[in-house]
Amino acid sequence: MRGKRLVAVLAALGVVALTLTGVAIGGLDSFTTGHARQHSVNGSGAQGRIDFLQTPSGVVVTGTSTGLQPSLGRYVTLVYDPGSVPGGPTVCEPTMPMNGMFVGIWRVDASGDGTLIQLAHDVAPLGTFDTVSIRDTTINGGFGPQAVVACGEVALNP
Repeated sequence: MRGKRLVAVLAALGVVALTLTGVAIGGLDSFTTGHARQHSVNGSGAQGRIDFLQTPSGVVVTGTSTGLQPSLGRYVTLVYDPGSVPGGPTVCEPTMPMNGMFVGIWRVDASGDGTLIQLAHDVAPLGTFDTVSIRDTTINGGFGPQAVVACGEVALNP
């Protein structure tokens, strides 16, 4: 239980530090934020939330999840073009080639709670993608809709 609190506190401090760094670099008017609630796919039981902050130096992506298997490197997050959909047989699959799809790797504790904190310089800018996934790389190498354990539609915040 103490470890969970420590991870939560460190994640919160990381978000605050990255936000303050961004404010110092570019001013509040240059930011765009977004979020996506991750719903369970393929009966995985995984769910969570991923937040996005566009800064002058890249997209800061943070996430929390539950229902994953304890690991480091087993789960990855990708973003997908505007034609992608958050459900159905082609859940969180690209419909066209897109640069900057890879976001990062999840760290999952012994309870199955995951944390994603990345400053993703190479992630596509906010507004150029519509969905975001959590994929299990042990299923088909992480490829195809069967590897998606959670998916969500990105909502841009005003």
